[in-house]
Amino acid sequence: MSVEKTIKENLTKEIYTNIDKIYDSFTQHYILSDEHESLLIKQLNKLKDQLYLISQNAKLS
Repeated sequence: MSVEKTIKENLTKEIYTNIDKIYDSFTQHYILSDEHESLLIKQLNKLKDQLYLISQNAKLS
């Protein structure tokens, strides 16, 4: 595995962890209906997918 690929994987893991913290923060501080919780999960997963695609196709600075 190349150094760049390893760095990208580590950055992606860090980003995913931060997105999971956003979810945790929302569920800790707000009472969400089932619909809103599902929407939050859907949108955060969509964000993860988009950031993954960007990170795989972009070069490191």
